[in-house]
Amino acid sequence: MVRRMIQVAHGRHDPDELLARVGLAAEPEGPSWAGQSIDEGIYYDLIEHIAGPDDHGFPFRYAEALDVDDLGALGLAVKTAPTVEGALERLVRYVLVLSDTLEYEFADAPAGRVFALTGRPHHRRGAAVANECALAAVLSSVRQSLGSRLTPVAVTFRHPGPADDRQHRAFFGCPVGFEADIDGIHLSHTDLAEPTVLADDGLSAYLLHRLDDLKARTAGRSVVDEVRAAIADALPDGQPSKSRIARRLGMSERTLHRQLAEHGETFQAITTEARRDAAQSLLTTTGHGLADVAFLTGFADQTAFTRAFKRWTGQTPAAYRVGHR
Repeated sequence: MVRRMIQVAHGRHDPDELLARVGLAAEPEGPSWAGQSIDEGIYYDLIEHIAGPDDHGFPFRYAEALDVDDLGALGLAVKTAPTVEGALERLVRYVLVLSDTLEYEFADAPAGRVFALTGRPHHRRGAAVANECALAAVLSSVRQSLGSRLTPVAVTFRHPGPADDRQHRAFFGCPVGFEADIDGIHLSHTDLAEPTVLADDGLSAYLLHRLDDLKARTAGRSVVDEVRAAIADALPDGQPSKSRIARRLGMSERTLHRQLAEHGETFQAITTEARRDAAQSLLTTTGHGLADVAFLTGFADQTAFTRAFKRWTGQTPAAYRVGHR
């Protein structure tokens, strides 16, 4: 999604510079995109930088550039849902696999239902434009699934609108309200019952099972677990810095520090624990020499490793290996 935004930025922005700005590599489209993410604050900063104060068409260029297939298993699940209502219900249920800042809900309305974006702020321009991007992308995805132009009853946003909202009305095809109580797409019962082009019960069942697994893994792993795993993966390249691990997990150093503190942990303590656990495992389950174990746990040399290991366990690595075989 971030790469699609950069793709539709006006020509005054260099794509590689924008990618570097958010810590993403300049690389071609493909599977390597999977799993990359950026911090919420950095995301809003990027949008503010691209859209500036007056590029009101940016959310709609983004929505039109975003292919529903870009959303992976979730995009396929949306395409193969039986109806518009079913497609939107899948977005509500599984959007967590795409972003931990997005949360949707379906609320009943007198003449239909409202697909609403909840739990995200609109206090700064980047967040407000991000909300416009999200709802525009939802409508674009549904239109792709229908193979036709779905026109909502209305669209509303909580933030103040531009002086000229013609681009908003042109994209959504309906009245667009600002400074409303809800960020939402208002749909009639007739529109919600529209069948999708690729409705497929069998494929849907497979995709929903896959999404349930992804959602469970995403929701069930704490930030401490994520940091520990990221550090362990990075150790062969040397002791990882907080900034490197934060970028890998798609957050700022400040956010990482705050989230670890909320769990009563520090980055240094987790790093030490990860190195100790890796060293003990390598010493007891492999035949690697001590110099190799030192390298694989992020130490510059065997002497530094031996000194640290003795501090952790009260034993030298060689004595520990003998005593645990």
